[in-house]
Amino acid sequence: MNASGFGSKVVLDLTGITYRQLDYWARTRLVGASIRQAAGSGSRRVYSFEDLVALRVIARLLDAGVSLQAVRRAVEYLKRHTERPLATLGLIAKGKRVFALTEDPTKMIEATAQGQVVIAIDVEPIVKNLQADVTQLSATREIDVRARGRGYRAVLTPDLEAGGYTIEVPELPGCITEADAVSEAKRMAREAIEAWLDVAAPQTVRGRAHAR
Repeated sequence: MNASGFGSKVVLDLTGITYRQLDYWARTRLVGASIRQAAGSGSRRVYSFEDLVALRVIARLLDAGVSLQAVRRAVEYLKRHTERPLATLGLIAKGKRVFALTEDPTKMIEATAQGQVVIAIDVEPIVKNLQADVTQLSATREIDVRARGRGYRAVLTPDLEAGGYTIEVPELPGCITEADAVSEAKRMAREAIEAWLDVAAPQTVRGRAHAR
């Protein structure tokens, strides 16, 4: 999956967990931001796609009734005893026990302690669903903007790392702005267009004067 990285806001949208969970799991080293850790006020964590898979798998285990302590023991065990990333593993949760399937279908790795009901969690569909969600979330979109009596086409490109959108008006070279949400994109685009026109108009007048 090709992506430069994912900021916290996008991670929350894609995994369905809360910011409190994300922050706590990062601070306690359950799942951290493997591309870039936060380093002081104003800095951002940047997560990889594999981090997204791990977060969604952990959320699924918690939903299945596995305690956070058991999940933590399982993740720590798997980090120590298998070179395969969580994105490639099949897991089975049985109460307080978590098993990881191996290449040999007759063998499993037991990662935690004892429990009761067996629930199988196939990680591959989680990966595929996340890939589809990322593709949809990163797709550009277009909006129509009217400024000073005429219409323009603005292109919105999501910023998956910082959040929000970069807005470009192809008809006006260099007319670029940003918005935190789609709801404010039209206003920001209109303001950028009007600013671009204000700068371009005097230059056009000077160009015509020189031509004469």
